[in-house]
Amino acid sequence: RCDPRGGLLLVKPHAVREGRLGGIVRDVVAAGFELVAGRSAALSRVNASEFLEVYQGVRPEAREWAEELSQGGCVALQLVLTAEPQRSVAALRELCGAHDPAVAERIHPKSLRARYGEDKVRNGVHCTDLPEDAPLEAEYFFSLLP
Repeated sequence: RCDPRGGLLLVKPHAVREGRLGGIVRDVVAAGFELVAGRSAALSRVNASEFLEVYQGVRPEAREWAEELSQGGCVALQLVLTAEPQRSVAALRELCGAHDPAVAERIHPKSLRARYGEDKVRNGVHCTDLPEDAPLEAEYFFSLLP
């Protein structure tokens, strides 16, 4: 079902509410990614904190990220880079750009966060940071969440 090489892209609730999901999916496909799995989910505050636990104490925005994820429906997509599946996570990180959309606009203006993000918390998307985290993030959304 899920591909262990695939990265997770999580479209945040603000982006879903504001009608940005279609543009994000269009950009992901245009960048050469294949959609392996997808689902919508409404995370509780507990679920969001659990999912983002690795960032607690590491990123100052972690608590606010969890709050944002619990503010409505989000969409989880597992993606594989068609041409180089082993580079899926790294290529997805590049496509997403810097966490801060203002920084992303300067260094990678076509990145998802530059195009669809508003600030460091409502930055449009979350993506898998490390290849070893990819199967865990996919399992969380596609197997563990009800």
